[in-house]
Amino acid sequence: MEPDLRGPEEKMASFSPWKRGRPESWGTCKIVRHSFWEKFDNRVYANMDLDIDTKRVALKASPFVVSLVSLAGGELLCMGSGTIVDCEAANGAYSITILASAGLLGSSAGLDVDNDIEIEVRLSDGTLLHGQVDACDFHYNLALIKIQHEVMVQPASLRILDDSISTHPCRIQDKGVDSESFQLRPHSDLIRLCPGDVVVALGRYFEEPYEIMAAPGRFSLDSVEFDCKELFRANCKISKCGIGGPLINRYGDVIGVNFYDELCTPFLPINIVLKWLEHFKKYGRFFRPCLGMQMTNLCAARPGQLEKIIQKFPNMSEGVLVEEVIEGSPAEWAGILHGDVIVQCAGKFVRSFLEFCGVVWDKAGKSVKVVVIRKTSGARLKITVNVDEINPGNFYRWPLPEKRRVSVNRVRR
Repeated sequence: MEPDLRGPEEKMASFSPWKRGRPESWGTCKIVRHSFWEKFDNRVYANMDLDIDTKRVALKASPFVVSLVSLAGGELLCMGSGTIVDCEAANGAYSITILASAGLLGSSAGLDVDNDIEIEVRLSDGTLLHGQVDACDFHYNLALIKIQHEVMVQPASLRILDDSISTHPCRIQDKGVDSESFQLRPHSDLIRLCPGDVVVALGRYFEEPYEIMAAPGRFSLDSVEFDCKELFRANCKISKCGIGGPLINRYGDVIGVNFYDELCTPFLPINIVLKWLEHFKKYGRFFRPCLGMQMTNLCAARPGQLEKIIQKFPNMSEGVLVEEVIEGSPAEWAGILHGDVIVQCAGKFVRSFLEFCGVVWDKAGKSVKVVVIRKTSGARLKITVNVDEINPGNFYRWPLPEKRRVSVNRVRR
């Protein structure tokens, strides 16, 4: 007998007459946990009974969420979700750009995209359209798919995230102060993102009736066990068919691209995606800067670490903490050490990890001057670092989905 791994709330839900049970089969087919066939709206316990705010924001975002299926030589290759990020009038029709996962195009081992791959896209109304691969990057696991449609579709709202968080004790809020949300109101230039903020992972299922799926959760600063060091984490529970779909905030703004893990939802922050898109449009290629160090926001440090830093630098409450320096990397050659706090880059004050990434991204292949605070000595150091570009042999490794090859006839109806 298999052990019951459900949590207390999930066990209680199975006894409640007001909550739905999770179906273990679909017709004559048994649902395989953690597979592409598992929907995450009514087959994942955490998402069975959504609150009205989650439903509202999912409906607001649903027009720009699509499902995608890739086929190679008539054989089903992969399934996933995507986000419409652009819609332009062209020759009496509309050219629509979809942001998705490069996993749709197969393994990254070969790095080249097979020209025979077919992409089928389902819009929110069930319309089937055939897509073309416009761009693909196996390092960041991103792809752009182009489709042509006679009807205009409203694309997603994409704006820069502000993930800076002050650690200064004076920022403690009084109990009487409303702290319902750290996020900025809609139509602001930046989207505030802090640990504990409500987020919703979205996807669209690839079979009739091609429904939107929503998984609510909260943003977390906990690390993700993936090669990609730019990934953030939310505790939403999705399934593999949600890979490539958008992570949104409570106002429907896209804040990242979802990937899959059994314990959480890793996501690539929209700041990285926007830089990726900007360079592709401007230069026709992708820049992949490499410094050879793992970083996080200063606020993610342990209280003991923060105490030592604030004792030496009372006015410093934001910055980028260096957690690891890889041997032989540009960061090591420049003299950056584990525990350093980066406070300036290229003459600009950097308050957070994403701000630092935004500056460095434009410096690939060049040198950049950074100012670091060395906690061991209390010194403020100016250091010049050469920003390398990652070569294909050192691309991030992404977990390859298993058991994704199934009957094509089951998808095509």
